[in-house]
Amino acid sequence: AAATTEQTQNKRRAVVETGDKTKIKIRFSDLPLSKCTQNGLFKSKFLKMTEVQRSSIFHALAGRDIVCSARTGSGKTLSYLIPVVEKLYRSRWTQFDGLGALILVPTRELGMQAFEVLRSFGRMHDLSAALIIGGKDVELERKHIATMNIIIATPGRLLQHMDETSNFDGNNLKVLVMDEVDRMLDMGFRQEVDEIVSNLPKKQMQTLLFSATVTKSMRELTRVGLSKN
Repeated sequence: AAATTEQTQNKRRAVVETGDKTKIKIRFSDLPLSKCTQNGLFKSKFLKMTEVQRSSIFHALAGRDIVCSARTGSGKTLSYLIPVVEKLYRSRWTQFDGLGALILVPTRELGMQAFEVLRSFGRMHDLSAALIIGGKDVELERKHIATMNIIIATPGRLLQHMDETSNFDGNNLKVLVMDEVDRMLDMGFRQEVDEIVSNLPKKQMQTLLFSATVTKSMRELTRVGLSKN
């Protein structure tokens, strides 16, 4: 896998493009992870890292912004969930700190898949998480949203809460993840994504972007919408 770094205003950004055919075997136990994460990965039978995980997790754990091209089924879900959980763990995050990580996905199905992976390996941590997608009880979401540390959401449903739910607060956000960004933009969510990002604290926020291809519109999003300035 190839990874390059670009200097940004506050830190470095890693641009990761997978495609290396070398069969390097690196286990999750080789990573500098908390005991809770290590135990959760082991019990969930996540043992050896895939190419995209090898290429991106080290950069993300170091606090760098990530732009990663990775196909569906490459193991990219753990590539962002592990750094998210570790970031909040290292920050001693509790339910009283509110929302620490926001994960945007283009579809309900992808959201449910990511949520199940998070529940599987993240069960050893004392972190709260919610799946905010269409078809769920919006009033129940409103009732609990203020105490959630990690939210996985589709853009439309999240924007609805940002507009209508008075106790939604993203001011302490530490990590923003966007999974399958190219698909999200192709589905017409650009306006929603722009509006969501414009209301987040970008200077303090690490961003992890994953896409099948790094498109022109995605590069524009990282350059303008996610600028730290």
